[in-house]
Amino acid sequence: MKLLNEILGTRYPIIQGGMANIATGEFAAACSNAGALGIIGAGGMNADTLRENIRRCKQLTTKPFGVNIMLMHPQADEFAKIVVEEGVQVVTTGAGNPGKYVPMWKAAGIKVIPVVAAAVLAKHLEPLGIDAVIAEGTESGGHVGEMTTMALVPQVVDAVSVPVIAAGGIADGETAQLMRQKGVDAVQSLNDNDAYHALGAVGGLIKTGATGTNVNDVTVLLLRAAE
Repeated sequence: MKLLNEILGTRYPIIQGGMANIATGEFAAACSNAGALGIIGAGGMNADTLRENIRRCKQLTTKPFGVNIMLMHPQADEFAKIVVEEGVQVVTTGAGNPGKYVPMWKAAGIKVIPVVAAAVLAKHLEPLGIDAVIAEGTESGGHVGEMTTMALVPQVVDAVSVPVIAAGGIADGETAQLMRQKGVDAVQSLNDNDAYHALGAVGGLIKTGATGTNVNDVTVLLLRAAE
């Protein structure tokens, strides 16, 4: 099996979280230029601003980047088409079932990584051709379920054969290692509170300079390569 960073086309196996109202095109480009996979958070945008941010990101980086679509957004249908029209390479989703969009995205060559709060949804989505799945426990906050990460992750690992990313309550290397012992291929960690860095030091791998972006919580995915 390919390493996850090989699947994503990044230098490092790290994905920046798609935070609404924080993860702009500039923010995502800074992360991608640092060797991670930057993600534009579409949750706080409309169709026009999403297009603007995608195009701005393309101006600032030649590296791969993605878009996170919150499926409860009233313009989710339009967002799903925009990522195809604008040639986005990776889509992550949250707050719902992206099944109706997956065939269109896969036909366009997009890597699809949905967030799930239950193993049954992960099992349902795998036959559609998703590339990985994020098992996100309630500790992660936002639009997730009530099951804790520790309870959810083993269920998802047992349910699917695609790479599994554990998310929620993972804030240090010890917790990340525990998740790996549960059989996951990646962990999502709340990493950086520095308001002047798009992406801080992550496991000693990379560090970007100041961007001027006012960010209080920079979430990244610390991915262990799938063997």
